[in-house]
Amino acid sequence: MRLSRISGAVFDCDGILVDSEQPWIDLMADCLRRIGAVDVPAQQLRGLTAAEAVVKLAEIHDGLGAAATSSPPSTEQIDSAYSRALAGLTAPMPGAQELVAAMSGTIPVAVASNGRGEDVRGLLERAGMLHLFDEVVTIDDVADGKPAPDPYLTAVSRLGLDPAAAVAFEDSPVGSQAAHRAGCTVIGVNEDAEVGLTADVRLTHLGQARFDTSTRTLHLP
Repeated sequence: MRLSRISGAVFDCDGILVDSEQPWIDLMADCLRRIGAVDVPAQQLRGLTAAEAVVKLAEIHDGLGAAATSSPPSTEQIDSAYSRALAGLTAPMPGAQELVAAMSGTIPVAVASNGRGEDVRGLLERAGMLHLFDEVVTIDDVADGKPAPDPYLTAVSRLGLDPAAAVAFEDSPVGSQAAHRAGCTVIGVNEDAEVGLTADVRLTHLGQARFDTSTRTLHLP
């Protein structure tokens, strides 16, 4: 499959560019364990902002009633714990650096993330990719995070593009919903076939995608 004459690309960060998704899942699993929700899968909180996770954890906590073992954490506690977990991450996801580097300088490229600006830029800097992006949009830049379309709408606006002219790379349900609602062509990237994505095309990893700079064509399996 080929997507021709691409005008721009927007990438999620966690789980797409850097393997920062697992630390978040591990953190959510610990939060669930602490409140006594040992049977609730942490994947239910995938792709959420810290504030959204707090709301979800509070709902789960309240549903436990007398079985709850402790109060849910605050947004500040989750942000702090997640920042500590990210500090040692340096490796990009398979195929990510190669694909972004091929696009960078040929078409405008941005990041649209539910993460905090400091965390996202730190991750990309340590992975050696920050300089490849024209814009980095985070939760600090928008009124509402994913699954609202705000991060993607802000990113394509800063790139000077119509959303329909951009491709978006996402690995989570809420992220793919956000990109779809913004009007982008959504390329879902997740090796777990059971994770439902709102995507026009689905890959298992970014190494399956190849960008031809001479024709601005994205080649996909």
